[in-house]
Amino acid sequence: MTPQTSPKLGPKLGPDSEALLEAHWGRFVAWCEAAGHASLPATAATIEQFLTLFPGSASTQRLRRRTIRAHHLEAGLPDPIPTVEARVWPRPEAPTPDQTAVGEVLAAIPKYRYPIGLRGRRDAFLIVLLGVLHLTREQARTITPADVAVTSIVRIRGQVVPSSDEPASCAACAVTRWLRIVGPVWTGFRGDVIRLLDPTKGTLDRHDCEQPISREWRRAEQLLLPLDVYGWARTGITLSGRSMTSIIPSRRAAAADGSTPKEVLGTVARRPSRFDELTLQETYAELGETDAAVDAAVARMKALYDDATGLGRALNHATAATLPDR
Repeated sequence: MTPQTSPKLGPKLGPDSEALLEAHWGRFVAWCEAAGHASLPATAATIEQFLTLFPGSASTQRLRRRTIRAHHLEAGLPDPIPTVEARVWPRPEAPTPDQTAVGEVLAAIPKYRYPIGLRGRRDAFLIVLLGVLHLTREQARTITPADVAVTSIVRIRGQVVPSSDEPASCAACAVTRWLRIVGPVWTGFRGDVIRLLDPTKGTLDRHDCEQPISREWRRAEQLLLPLDVYGWARTGITLSGRSMTSIIPSRRAAAADGSTPKEVLGTVARRPSRFDELTLQETYAELGETDAAVDAAVARMKALYDDATGLGRALNHATAATLPDR
């Protein structure tokens, strides 16, 4: 079996593509001989140096890696270019996760109001999976209720979800906030979801992860739900890796530039105005003055329209007078 027909490398290529791959391989071998490097087996550092010295388009570099990998596998050698799954939220170099950055993003995400609070809670749950627990996208999309344990602490697939001092930035609270609504979201009970996201009854002064939570969330067959623009869950399919790749950077950018307005929760009181203490007679007088002001504004707009129309006619007449006869 040739490298081009290896099941690890994809479908068989046409003659022209096979010739191109062999040309890339020949160039790599020639450079290795000239530079004193081994081409079989080649080290990752050697391959990287070769790709740096001979730049090309993304497709060209992809073909070069492919042919180098193919010749190694065909020779029974290990893959010299190990594939590492890209993570949307890279794992930090320090042994302790960077909770500060994650907390800032979680704090900025809306948690109430429909549907922005619904989407915010789903996105916060995703951020915990990728930014706190450092799961891959494939691992995150397959999370089910069986993977979550909620007692005095929150665990996902055996990993403890940490809490923090501030409820708004607490990762454990982000998980339980989502669990509170994912059940009715999954079953399509929009009224229940809207009620649970009511900002007049919400609070961020206490930890959600310390409050009792029903087991209704276990009705959902999946936890990382795709949502349409109207807030309906698309059940039966998982959130795509492309969506995760889009959600995480946008949430991080919004937290960094402060573009998300601060949430206002609790009972909404109407601001007092100068009309609150008016008598009935004074109210009628104010209405009369308002009507007169509206009539004056309408008259002014009509005058401006008439002026603009007259100016337009004058310009058309002047333009026509300056055009040569034909």
